[in-house]
Amino acid sequence: MNNTGQDLIEHEEHTNRGLTIDSRKCRLCLYCVQLCPSKAVKLEKDTIKVIPERCILCASCIKGCPQHAMSLYGGLGTVGSVLASGAKTIACLDPAFPAAFDAESPRRFVTALKKLGFTEVWEGAFGVELVSQAYRRLLDSNTGSPLISSFCPAIVFYIQKYLPQLIPNLAPIVSPMIAIGKVARHIKGNDWKTIYITPCLAQVGESVADEVAGVIDHVITFRDVQRILDAAGIDQGKLEETEFDGPRPFLGRIMPVIGGLNRSMGSSFDVLEDEVSVAYGRRQVIGLLNQLASGYIRAGFLDLVYCDGCIDGPFIDRELSVLGRRHVIARYTKGEMAKQNMSDVHKELEKYQGIDLGREFRNTEEKLTAPSEEEIETILKKIDKLPPSNNLDCRACGYATCRDKAIAVAQGLADAQFCLPYLLDQSNKIYQQLEKSHRELQKSHQELEHAQYQLIRTEKLAALGQLAAGVAHEINNPLGTITIYAHILLKTMETEDPRRDDIALIINEANRTKGIVQGLLSFARETKLKPGDTDINELLEDALGLLVNQSLFQNIKIKKNFAKDLPAIFADGTQLKQVFLNIVLNAAQAMEGKGNLAITTWLQKDHIKIRIRDTGPGILPEHVAKLFNPFFTTKEKGTGLGLAISYGIIERHSGKIEVDTELERGSTFTISLPLGRDEKDLQDETKRH
Repeated sequence: MNNTGQDLIEHEEHTNRGLTIDSRKCRLCLYCVQLCPSKAVKLEKDTIKVIPERCILCASCIKGCPQHAMSLYGGLGTVGSVLASGAKTIACLDPAFPAAFDAESPRRFVTALKKLGFTEVWEGAFGVELVSQAYRRLLDSNTGSPLISSFCPAIVFYIQKYLPQLIPNLAPIVSPMIAIGKVARHIKGNDWKTIYITPCLAQVGESVADEVAGVIDHVITFRDVQRILDAAGIDQGKLEETEFDGPRPFLGRIMPVIGGLNRSMGSSFDVLEDEVSVAYGRRQVIGLLNQLASGYIRAGFLDLVYCDGCIDGPFIDRELSVLGRRHVIARYTKGEMAKQNMSDVHKELEKYQGIDLGREFRNTEEKLTAPSEEEIETILKKIDKLPPSNNLDCRACGYATCRDKAIAVAQGLADAQFCLPYLLDQSNKIYQQLEKSHRELQKSHQELEHAQYQLIRTEKLAALGQLAAGVAHEINNPLGTITIYAHILLKTMETEDPRRDDIALIINEANRTKGIVQGLLSFARETKLKPGDTDINELLEDALGLLVNQSLFQNIKIKKNFAKDLPAIFADGTQLKQVFLNIVLNAAQAMEGKGNLAITTWLQKDHIKIRIRDTGPGILPEHVAKLFNPFFTTKEKGTGLGLAISYGIIERHSGKIEVDTELERGSTFTISLPLGRDEKDLQDETKRH
């Protein structure tokens, strides 16, 4: 396997296994709730969740989700580790594989799998051959109650959890997947690893079921395999053909299509005899099982498939229709059978007659407490759906009737208020709330304008402070000279000298000026840092919260990309917030209230980085060098101190602030703040500045 494929597998190894829901894609349409036959999908706190204990792994939710928000994270990472370890492995292909991959050159697919690291590649359809024989023997000897085929694990899980009274009717025979796994153990021993490649989610769960656990080492999907091949850059069209390994199947290859098991047994049936019934599809199969449990149906053998055959599995990523896939399987089966000798097939089957294909089925019933009529009526009343007049049964909530919805709410499977008609009835209250929010927003806007005024005032005061500091510095030196020489002159004069009063006046006025200068210096000193543990992401959120409601920001699209788990730094949050406000406000003004603003934070070694990028007109090259100088501004009403003050604050935190700009493309300010600083470090830095 090349590095790209290995990287993909290693990535999958760190992902949680099982059914997952991408909340970014999920639109809460609740179609998955409608499709789920076992009430395993529920709405919880505005999020769709799957209840693992109730799930039968039928994948109706994955196949039916219009937003493609449902997916499976399987054992791809573990399989990658097995392949990387150099262990001897068998890639066992589900009989449906021609419908998912290139049926015209299946032996090139064998070559591709071996390039990934598999030692041997088997056709799983040989398990069908063994299971078909077991079914024929069972049906020949059965004179009792109806038998239900047990090769579809989704149906087996449903019976075990929701119709345990039908467990005695399940054919006590393993599925073809388990059968081929037992053959692999018989031939190769326990040192080899058997990886089954499937289009079916339920087979992933079947492989770890207590009754058959350990026969198949790992199960991955057709989709997983295709992803690895794509990532590894393996093009099957350019590969040589390699023959399949392991025992060869015959008619068992037809099993993935409807009636395939019955056909692989070589039997035919007359529908008028009503001895064998073939049913498929969620509604038909679940309805039939419930009718069987109620005694309405009597048949010798029920050949049941949850999907439209295994070729309709959720992990076959191919645009061919189900009918087209049936034709592919039929052509492949006929083509392979034409190459084989029937006597050789019988000899091969005889080798494995001693393998135990029997199994038992545990009762894993999942009962939900039936709510009382009083509880149901209370819930219906809460959402204004008491029958008969208000009972709409619109199914927008995912349930067939309002009563079904109320029962699900009582059982903790649904949210009572997630009802479209009910929400529409509440629109008036929502409108009133919006009115109230609008008034609060106006008040907030006024407060923000006041805060902006205070910010401008602070900048002007800072400018005055810097001016005072400059003036004080220039006055202090000559003032000191005047004072010294006035004292010397005073000492040289006689006591009666009338000029002494003039000299004393000079000294007094000089001292008074010195006091004024000292006052200016006190005013000009920067505010003392008040550091503490500071969350940069929270500071940015706070700063944006002060600005985004201004009219200036109404047509500015702000994109935030804040790093998760960003460590706190020891800093003065108030002063850093002033820096963020200055830069974001400058960007908005530069864009004249129209454009994009991107704010990104990330951790780079021992520094936290903050990048603020706008799509404004950019900064002239001759202005860039002066950008952080006090009193430099290109605004009509600017003070020229915002960036200067920001620069000083960042410097006092031992950080850096840089600007990158391009005319007509925008400007980017990047701030770097060090980690690991303490109060003493900040005090020392303040003294240096």
